[in-house]
Amino acid sequence: MAATVLFTITGGEVIPEIEMPVSATILELKKKIESVLNLKAERQTLRHDNEELNNDRTIAYYDFKKNVATLVLHFKPLSGKPKFDITVKDGDDEFNVKVKETTSIAGLIKKIEKCMGCPIKYMNLYHLSTKIEEEDLPITAYYIFEGSEIEVKYVRFY
Repeated sequence: MAATVLFTITGGEVIPEIEMPVSATILELKKKIESVLNLKAERQTLRHDNEELNNDRTIAYYDFKKNVATLVLHFKPLSGKPKFDITVKDGDDEFNVKVKETTSIAGLIKKIEKCMGCPIKYMNLYHLSTKIEEEDLPITAYYIFEGSEIEVKYVRFY
């Protein structure tokens, strides 16, 4: 069995874990992150202990101790601050909302409330199984990018 490293990806409110073989390159790790977070590999910068990881190096090159590592993910913003669609799923129903990377969570909530005709106090929003709570943060803090999906779960009052 090939040796692997379990990476914890920090830098946002969502903290995914990704396991990769030590023979993989950093670029391959970034492509795996892209498949999980919907953030293009070319926009990503990964750091470990304040060192930027080089796309062409293998994971083995960095000799992560005990085959676990915490990486910090940074990303380059989209140029021109374009608007893009994200999908909001409410059970079997879904709709798109136009946002920018600079949109705040509070701004996103207002758009969802308007489309659904329901105040947020009756809903919880999730992205990548993480509850969205910090309204003053930009949507990118939750790795919400073009093509992302937001799940709506209704609050039950007893």
